[in-house]
Amino acid sequence: MEGRRFGGKRVGGFFYFHRVSLDLVPEEAKRAVEEAAARADFDWNVVKYSPSRLSLLLYEDFDNAAFPALLMAASYDRGTGTFRVTDYSRRANPPILHRKETLLPPDDPRLPAFLAITRKAEEKGLFADSKRIGMREAWQKKLAEAGLRVEGAKVVSIEETAVEVSREKTAIVRTGLSQPVALMIRYGMLSKEHELFDYGCGRGDDVATLQTNGYMAFGWDPNYRRNGERRAADIVNLGFVLNVIEDPHERVETLKAAWGYAKRGLAVAVMPRGKYSTEGLVPHGDGWLSRKRTFQKFFTQDELTELVQSVTGERPLTFAPGIVAVFRDKDLEQQVAFRKRSRSLLFPETALPPRLERPSTTEAVPLSAKAGEELEAIWRTALALGRLPLEEEVDDTTKESLRLKGISFSRAISACAREVSDAGLLAAAAVARREDLLVHFALSLFPGAPSYSSLPASIQRDVRAFFGSHAAVIEAARQQLMLLRNPESLEDAFTRAAAEGIASFEGGTLRFAMDRLQRMPVGVRIVVGCAEIVHEGVSAADLAEVTVSPVTVTAITCEGFDTALPKVMSQTTVDLSRQKSRIRTYDDRLLYLRSRFLEPTHPGYRKQKEADERLLALGIVDDKGRGPRASVLAAMMARKGPQ
Repeated sequence: MEGRRFGGKRVGGFFYFHRVSLDLVPEEAKRAVEEAAARADFDWNVVKYSPSRLSLLLYEDFDNAAFPALLMAASYDRGTGTFRVTDYSRRANPPILHRKETLLPPDDPRLPAFLAITRKAEEKGLFADSKRIGMREAWQKKLAEAGLRVEGAKVVSIEETAVEVSREKTAIVRTGLSQPVALMIRYGMLSKEHELFDYGCGRGDDVATLQTNGYMAFGWDPNYRRNGERRAADIVNLGFVLNVIEDPHERVETLKAAWGYAKRGLAVAVMPRGKYSTEGLVPHGDGWLSRKRTFQKFFTQDELTELVQSVTGERPLTFAPGIVAVFRDKDLEQQVAFRKRSRSLLFPETALPPRLERPSTTEAVPLSAKAGEELEAIWRTALALGRLPLEEEVDDTTKESLRLKGISFSRAISACAREVSDAGLLAAAAVARREDLLVHFALSLFPGAPSYSSLPASIQRDVRAFFGSHAAVIEAARQQLMLLRNPESLEDAFTRAAAEGIASFEGGTLRFAMDRLQRMPVGVRIVVGCAEIVHEGVSAADLAEVTVSPVTVTAITCEGFDTALPKVMSQTTVDLSRQKSRIRTYDDRLLYLRSRFLEPTHPGYRKQKEADERLLALGIVDDKGRGPRASVLAAMMARKGPQ
């Protein structure tokens, strides 16, 4: 009976399973159910089966009752042909069904919600004495003793008011790809060779956009695509789903379900704390309710990281604030981690040389006039790699387009080098790619870094091209790590970052906006990468401060960073010498001297710089950026009055 996909539970020699599981049971059981069903005159939903006897059971609203009561039962003895119906609907104390999720197929979309009910009951010890909870009166007494009550499909505390949350109202219409899907493509987690399952796809805009652009994608949503496919895929996207679920247990079960479908990797996105206003929202559980009865939980990066790691057993890779990914495929994980921290990834975004105009018929026609788009695609790949690509490194769409135009790959590469490429830009990309490899392998040597048994083919090709051998790149990376123990080497990297205008360096501290990390010199990227190994998620902060002696990285997360005086929400300090981290959260702290984190080319830099200089001149802030708490500053400004 317990086939690989059979959903059911065994109690006292019987198997119980829901009607939707009928196609999963052995043929003998199916025939027995069909025999009994032919004689039943009510719409049963659960089967209690043994080879000689079975019962067809009708429980009250299976979906909307947390612990459904038995309404009708028809018992059937196959040996004697006896068929007997019992009506429980008028009984004050009918049998109660627990753990209803065990009766369903393993891919049933109702499982997370049902499992959440069971987990809550287990936490309260309600199933400890299973012999005394099978009937309604005993069960209700047990619930009351635990301070709980049932309200429809929910189990709530006695003093709590159950709220019907309208999750479907949180789905938005998108005109482009969502951030998690765009980042998966950017970092190579999702390619046209991968199939994506968008779990909780909302209105399906990501799926439609991906399909339009040649990606293999499908989606399911409990409100908008109930009949959508639910099956395993290379990559699963769980985008902005967990944050709209008001039950913490159901969040966990939903994450488990999504991870179960992921063959290679899973991306999880939630609403990050501090990036959205809670004005007009009402506290509810660990989140907020809107006037439309939608729920939102705003996650700190640490909350998201800890949740994903506890459920999947994998260390998450941070993509952005509120977005992480976990991998079963460790080669893919390495490739994505490499691309995420790679400076060379910025080069394909550099403007291409102008497309060559088609010459007159008396001149030789360059290949770029016939296959300009294909050559540009090859050129972008070359910039990302820092070298002209091999055939297997070019996407299939470009190669197929060349084939249809009768152009060989070798001819296209030659034409790309001759007609489209910029030798100086490619050389700069090569330097960046070599540095990216140094960063990647240096971080692999840092204590606590993920350990991999092999290198992906793409990284192997880069190693041969830029270092000659694996041993050579490891030695170069080891030397780079040794240099970081030298304060002068670190100061040199900090000085170069400041000279390039992407950071400020004064008083022994380097300061920069974290979204500029990819552009930083090798030493800075390695230091922050080591901090990320010690405390996953620091790269999702808004700002970074790095000191030379001792070598520490402080990641600062703000609310309203685009304002002149942002509020500091949290500060994570990582001491690399001791490989320890410390987190502090704040309610009333301001970020002063914001201009130190801005590039001089930032549109608001000059105005911010003037404001910061006034604060310094007035003595409100010292040169280390220390100043009064927000409430104290507000009181000072109120006393001073309008100017």
